[in-house]
Amino acid sequence: MPSNITRQQQKELTKQRILDAAVESLIDLGVARTTTLEVQKRADVSRGALLHHFHTHAELIAAAVAEIVKQNEAAVLANHQRQANKTDPIQRAITTLSIVATEKSFLAEMELWIVSRTNNDLREALISAEKNAFSDRSRVVDMVFASFKEHPQYQLVVDTTIEFLRGLAISSVLRKNPSNTQQLIRQWIEVIKIILTDS
Repeated sequence: MPSNITRQQQKELTKQRILDAAVESLIDLGVARTTTLEVQKRADVSRGALLHHFHTHAELIAAAVAEIVKQNEAAVLANHQRQANKTDPIQRAITTLSIVATEKSFLAEMELWIVSRTNNDLREALISAEKNAFSDRSRVVDMVFASFKEHPQYQLVVDTTIEFLRGLAISSVLRKNPSNTQQLIRQWIEVIKIILTDS
């Protein structure tokens, strides 16, 4: 670590290292096995350092949730750029989001949603993280669907597409059939085209 780093900067770096370790653990091991001890080991910090930054397990998970949400938004932007060769804006938008829905960080977010059904602390953390990320997420989604932002059925298309892809992501945990998934996505693209054409 550079000798000219301030104490405050060192604290921030330690906090980020803990947060990165928590996100990594959630993605690798899932919610149940992401304990404070596991995060402490991955971050290579003392228990005192971890508790200084995150007083409870719930607080640590809440911060990790917010970080995962940010990572997923960044993945949307990156994948949208990679789909630039697709001239059909509907295909580009749906393909962008469907690729992100298969990434480990997105699946980790969905796992957190499911586990929160029986975990009040986690549910509150998720609600807070999603609420705080709402404006950024809306901005990212608006960018992906920019070509038909003014369409009267815009919100319907966006909302149903997101719910459709969340469902596909959860199904993919048990059903490993990429060709079937791609067929469903192609069919969904056609459904969206009908909605936007008929309205």
